Amino acid sequence: MAKVIVIGGSYAGLTAVLELRRLLPADHSVTLVSARENFFFFPSLIWVIQGEREISDLSFPLQPVLDEAGVEFIHRRLTRIDPEDKIVDLDRGLTLDYDYLVIATGGEWEWDAVPGSQPKPEGHSVSMLSPQAAVTARQDWNAILTDPGPVTVGVALNAGLYGAAYELALNLDTALRKAGVREDVPITFITPEPFLGHLGHGGLGHSRQILESAFARQEILALTETQIKRVEAEAVFLAGRAGGLPSKFTVIVPPYLGIQPVREAPDLADSKGLIPVDNHFRSLRYHNIYGVGTAIQLQPPDKTLLPCGVLVTGKVSAEMGRAAAANLAAEFGIGQPSSKSPIDLKSFYVLDSGSQGLFMSLGSQSWLNLQVNLPGPWSHWAKLIAEDYQMWQLKSGRF
Repeated sequence: MAKVIVIGGSYAGLTAVLELRRLLPADHSVTLVSARENFFFFPSLIWVIQGEREISDLSFPLQPVLDEAGVEFIHRRLTRIDPEDKIVDLDRGLTLDYDYLVIATGGEWEWDAVPGSQPKPEGHSVSMLSPQAAVTARQDWNAILTDPGPVTVGVALNAGLYGAAYELALNLDTALRKAGVREDVPITFITPEPFLGHLGHGGLGHSRQILESAFARQEILALTETQIKRVEAEAVFLAGRAGGLPSKFTVIVPPYLGIQPVREAPDLADSKGLIPVDNHFRSLRYHNIYGVGTAIQLQPPDKTLLPCGVLVTGKVSAEMGRAAAANLAAEFGIGQPSSKSPIDLKSFYVLDSGSQGLFMSLGSQSWLNLQVNLPGPWSHWAKLIAEDYQMWQLKSGRF
């Protein structure tokens, strides 16, 4: 009997553990370890900032889903990985041994990459990158509506969460127009990408034309190939530019670091704590460890003037989890291994501006690559439908 442990309960981890339980015989134990009790649909946190959604609308508890699937759930935080002795330490003194380990922990935000960019009160920005941060940011957003001033949404060097940044900027524009204060609130979008819609992939289909058109239509100033140096209380400072860009409401997307236990595990990760894997999502150093989602090292497919991260959607993370589960099961003679490049996995993404939107279908086959405009409120409804559909997929293990 083999012991399989999956660390992390978001898109990649939840998909992997449900698929493993479905594929492996009952005499193999399958356990999920997560520091969170709930799954969160992170792409919709931008609406929490504006008060349009609550956290309870965007989450569900993991325990009932895992109980129904026959997966053991341990709600604890990972503190150490010993890949040589094949054990993991969890908080409150619990140690587990494993035969196979799937790391789907995501990462930590590298706020130090841009001094002052930490969410208040540690820094000078607000954030939509965690449930609590999005709730806290609502107060600052309401302050802008009553006392308008400049808004800045920026992506740091090596960051890859472009979709959330684009979507937030477009949604804030729509919300400000509804509130009747848009003329008093200039919006600036800052990115290291060589053009809007690059997304760390060199562009995806018509993403450049569609996003450039959307930003022009909604009068959002875009500064591409631009580095954010630091953030102060009411200013954002850029490399190569004198003085600061005035900003009363600042949102910065930083790059990822692998979590500390992954960074500290010998020879498991690179200098940023991200796990190098092969096309089977197996660690290059330890063949009984798999890495999936944003916990893995991804190499951009093209070179840019400034370093850009690679967009990884929740759908892609889930696809990684499913592929890793299939490959792990194949080691027991169950099914065939699947070789897939992490940056070529199929995905779809609905980017909503509240008044206009973009549907992107992505994949290695040309017929999967489709990018179309969604007019008017249809984009908003499409986003809600996509949210409900993906949460149903995750609950049911049908991703």
